[in-house]
Amino acid sequence: MNTPRPTAGLRRSTHRALERAGTLLDDLSLHRRALIGTALARILLGSLGTYLYLRDYTARGHFWGPDAVWTWHNLTAGDGFSLYALSRSQTWFELLFHTGALAAVLFTLGWKTRFTGLAHYVLLWSLHQRNPVLLDGGDNVTAIALFYFLAIDSGARFSLDARARSTRAARAGTPPTGTLRHRTGSLLHNAGVLAVVLQVCTVYLVSGLYKVQGERWQNGTALYYVLRVSEFGWPGVNRHLYEHATLVVAVTYATVFFQIAFAFLLIGRRTRPFAVAGGILMHLGIAVHMAGLITFSLAMIALELVIMGDDHYRRLARFCGLPRSVPPEPPEPPPGPRTPAPRTPVEGAGAPDAVRPSTAGTP
Repeated sequence: MNTPRPTAGLRRSTHRALERAGTLLDDLSLHRRALIGTALARILLGSLGTYLYLRDYTARGHFWGPDAVWTWHNLTAGDGFSLYALSRSQTWFELLFHTGALAAVLFTLGWKTRFTGLAHYVLLWSLHQRNPVLLDGGDNVTAIALFYFLAIDSGARFSLDARARSTRAARAGTPPTGTLRHRTGSLLHNAGVLAVVLQVCTVYLVSGLYKVQGERWQNGTALYYVLRVSEFGWPGVNRHLYEHATLVVAVTYATVFFQIAFAFLLIGRRTRPFAVAGGILMHLGIAVHMAGLITFSLAMIALELVIMGDDHYRRLARFCGLPRSVPPEPPEPPPGPRTPAPRTPVEGAGAPDAVRPSTAGTP
């Protein structure tokens, strides 16, 4: 009785692993994940940038101009890169500021999203570096997110680009998905979505682990002191919370547990919506009761919207009775030309199909 050599089992295991990896790579290169979530995040991130430009528009020279409160020497002596540091001309400042505002609006609307996303990222980063003392932490989250969005196809839904694609598809038909351009774009898109998810998980995990080391988070009184911070608090409203000791202790401990458990809740598809809903509610609470951190809270909410899959949003729309508010799943486009991968012969499995004599066409 012949016993199979150990190398035969190893080859079969390797062959199966390579097939699974090829199937996964094929799926990731053909299908783009979280198109609805990335579109909603694009709208929110673009709106935050637009809000920043409009908020300080009448006093833009005082806050961001060549003679702003953050002096020109501080700008040029720093290590950060900013297009505003290239010239002290008032004309150059006005050109950059208004171009940045236009890029933010176009990115929100989803017009030429790849190009306007890059322009919005560079110009908003330059504005942040011009006067860093006006920022609240939301700038860091926004800058990281916009960098990831350079690879993400955030204009596939709820955008002018999506409308233009639908018009072209109605005239010339849906382009094939097997082309090298589509596959490369899909891989970049999915990699960007994964980077956003990992960034959110990192923020929550590091924040939670940092909190458990603090004495006030351990004894349950941290929320009381947070709500008493005068720079960010809401006078006359926060006291209705921090005067209730039981509520303060419960929310303090719940915050720590939630932040540490967030990444693990994303593993299961059934618990994922609850994790995202909890994160959104937590940051809405921060935006309301710590009014100075509104942009930070909304930037984090934008990233959390990416975590939800398209099927989650469609079920949510049907549950809310809004089936037309979310675009349906598009039909599968015809596949493009593909080259079959060579099959690896497996010992003991007979001759591979590639070397068997063909009987096609023989009588």
